[in-house]
Amino acid sequence: MKKLKYVALILVLIAGVTLFGAWSPIQAEETEIRYADAPIVSSIASETIYYTSKEMTLVQTAGGAPTYTATANLTNSCGAVAGSEIVAFYDKYYPELIPGWDSYYTSNGKYRIQEGTYVPAVMKELYTLMQTNVNGSGTSEAEFKSGLQTYFSNRNYSLSYQNVKSGSSMNFDACKAAVDANKVMVLFITPGNVYNISEESDHDVFDIYTITGNHIMIAFGYLEMKYYNASGLFLTERFVKVATGHPMTTTGYYRINSSNLEAAYIVNVG
Repeated sequence: MKKLKYVALILVLIAGVTLFGAWSPIQAEETEIRYADAPIVSSIASETIYYTSKEMTLVQTAGGAPTYTATANLTNSCGAVAGSEIVAFYDKYYPELIPGWDSYYTSNGKYRIQEGTYVPAVMKELYTLMQTNVNGSGTSEAEFKSGLQTYFSNRNYSLSYQNVKSGSSMNFDACKAAVDANKVMVLFITPGNVYNISEESDHDVFDIYTITGNHIMIAFGYLEMKYYNASGLFLTERFVKVATGHPMTTTGYYRINSSNLEAAYIVNVG
């Protein structure tokens, strides 16, 4: 009888391992969303809004933001690109984040275009710190956040993240407060759309650009548009202005209530 009990106990343990093994930390890590280079394509579709009048508020950070794209020798590098834009953005306020180079023009505070020595070096360092392609294609949210923090820590600055996602949307008031305080945000998205907006006398056209895979990008502004017709206010549209990391359209607008938003954070430096 004792032997039968031991055999039964062993079988129960084996069954438990089989049933719950999928929840082990290593296997859970394998299911974490990863962000890699995703093509952006221009859609033939667009959205048109007709109105009799409108109110528009567009605010962005001082000098805008850097708009970089991946270097040819780095694959699945949207995390490193977004991280390098964050580094270059704050280089204006925290000296020597990019040693030996200023990311902005001292005469007017606007950000320089991407050059071929210092920016690629930052991207390459972040690419390594973020463990890009080590645990799968691209980088995870945790790897991105840890790698960027390490970059700043190595230069004696602290970096923290403040969540601005509320439910399935972004908290627009929090986004406005961040931009007004001259801070950028980082967005983690699954496939979805960004927009370029053309204004006409009685209508606006939202040209659609689709990011076809999981992607990381930064936001550095906000846009609110209120549309009126003879009956009054009929539509309010709210966006954050983003640097996409893509050469086809380096900047655009991302709806704060887009259904493909996985996470969004204000990046705080001190």
